[in-house]
Amino acid sequence: MANVAALPIMLKSLRLACIGTHWQTLAKKATAERWVPEHYLAELCAMELATREDKRLQRYHKESGLPPGKTLASFDFSALEGVSLQQINALIQNPHWVEQGENLLLFGASGIGKTHLASSIGYGLVEAGIRVKFSSATHMVQELQQAKQNLGLAEALVKLDKFTVLILDDLGYVKKTAQETSVLFELIAHRYERGTLIITSNQAFKDWDHLFDDSIMTVAAIDRLVHHATIMNCEGESYRRKASLKRMASTQ
Repeated sequence: MANVAALPIMLKSLRLACIGTHWQTLAKKATAERWVPEHYLAELCAMELATREDKRLQRYHKESGLPPGKTLASFDFSALEGVSLQQINALIQNPHWVEQGENLLLFGASGIGKTHLASSIGYGLVEAGIRVKFSSATHMVQELQQAKQNLGLAEALVKLDKFTVLILDDLGYVKKTAQETSVLFELIAHRYERGTLIITSNQAFKDWDHLFDDSIMTVAAIDRLVHHATIMNCEGESYRRKASLKRMASTQ
């Protein structure tokens, strides 16, 4: 028969930290309310699972790199055309498209909220237990380029596979060099039908020859991105411009 005095040690060995913290307090309640053993055990397990889920979501939020504050609750849809709250909610609440490795492409002029929209979706997916990684496209390409120079590109791409969703912000600002073109295409090809890409860009497909110095590569990249994709064209006035005009007006 197991010694009850050894229970804390056994729980620690089993990595049941929450149960180790609360079993005694809950045992007093169970005794007072005359719970059956199964009820007591179920309550302990439920507490352990809830704590683990909270910690998992905290870890997912921390590793996501999502911009602080850019959530769905803080986005103003009244200033935007082409995308609605209902569409974004549908993408968050029904993430089957993520499970199938489909992509989301957000196009529109600078300053109208594409980054905020992408981040909002990212936050919603994290809350649904989906691992997300946000990065500017330029930063991601630079990291992959460095990995390639160190002969570790394949390993770096595989490491990104742990993220079900990869958000690449401002793709249009990636410099057109042979090195950056190469790793960007390899990333797109690697994720094809394997993991979801959410991409924001202020350049339409017809201008993507500025991203890739080879027309064949441009077509191949676009083909892989759009094969399983939702495409949203965002229209509206730049909120940064409106904010600037408002500040100028207030100082006059």
